[in-house]
Amino acid sequence: MKALTEDEKALAAHLKARLWLAVGKIVEAEVAELSAPEGKPIKATPQFIASLVELVYNQVIQLGEDLESFARHAKRKTITPDDMMMVVRRSEDLTQLLREHLQVLNGRALEMEDDDGLEDNLLQAT
Repeated sequence: MKALTEDEKALAAHLKARLWLAVGKIVEAEVAELSAPEGKPIKATPQFIASLVELVYNQVIQLGEDLESFARHAKRKTITPDDMMMVVRRSEDLTQLLREHLQVLNGRALEMEDDDGLEDNLLQAT
């Protein structure tokens, strides 16, 4: 990993803080769900959450580097969903899940285009 500039360090700290909030909420929800059936309180320590945040942060950094590498290999400056599919290609379940999510996103994009076209037609009709 390269040495970070002061701006990059500040950005990394901000990202970790945001991750802490997101991971903390997910852990809270999971702990509540696990505690409910048996009625036994389960707690996640701050150290556990901190470790999980570090794990997620490092995975995100590695994912970003991998995505950049695949885009660069394809002689592109833009990361595309194809790059993500290359990263997850060894996990069939994750690949399928991402393909389904991409179809949903593409469907929403088409709906938005249709809605925009409808507005344009309405504006032209008046």
